[in-house]
Amino acid sequence: MASKTTPRSAITLLSLAVAVVVSGCASTRQTSNTPFTIGNQTIRARVTQGEQPGPTYLNVHDDENTSVKAGKKILAASGGRLIELRHNGKRFVVFKLDDQTYRFDPNRIFSPVGIRATLERTRNYSEAARREIEQFTARFLETFALDREPVIIALHNTGGGGLSINSYLTTGNKPTTASVTHVSTNRFVGDFFYVTDRRFFDYLQARDFNVTLQDDANVPDDGSASVYFARKGIPYINVEADVSHLREQTEMVRVAQEMVVSFGLVPKH
Repeated sequence: MASKTTPRSAITLLSLAVAVVVSGCASTRQTSNTPFTIGNQTIRARVTQGEQPGPTYLNVHDDENTSVKAGKKILAASGGRLIELRHNGKRFVVFKLDDQTYRFDPNRIFSPVGIRATLERTRNYSEAARREIEQFTARFLETFALDREPVIIALHNTGGGGLSINSYLTTGNKPTTASVTHVSTNRFVGDFFYVTDRRFFDYLQARDFNVTLQDDANVPDDGSASVYFARKGIPYINVEADVSHLREQTEMVRVAQEMVVSFGLVPKH
């Protein structure tokens, strides 16, 4: 009578097969780190690349990690690449140059006006520091060919009762940046989209997301990525959500990915 016990060799082969399948699933993403030196500081651009083609996701604030987690979830499922700047785990980059300490917001470095303003806001400015930041920005943009992307999806987090969709209303503190704003009665005000393309606004409004459309003609040049890419003619989407809202932000990133694919802004295969 044949034994019903699975032979040890079969178990071994089965275990190897499972290991190969699991290993294959785990290798669907590749990561790399590109260092950039600014003064005495090293900023690392960490790139997570999916096997499938897809949009470029950009995270420039090193303390907004919920947005990175949300981006990686969608990237693993749908492809694309995620570029995140890593330096000190905080919003501002700090570096020393000629025995002076400088601080700047990495989302205010995409124009000379913005660089000057972010340095002056942190109460220290010099031409040498400005040049260092300008050189870093140019290297960063060129290294990843960001000026040649069909669309940019930025990932940010809100928190602490600051920025919200209400900021872009006429009664808010950023009304001059928006041409039109939709406020949903069904979503948290800190979870919203900031876009530069009317198609994106209409798409997201129809799905009752909080969304505001940048007024490209009149928005002040603050050195932000949204202003920079709009002036380059590259559609831009900022997915902004509360730092504690991983589930909500993951949904928002998924919708942004589906939206840009529907408009033919990334390859489908």
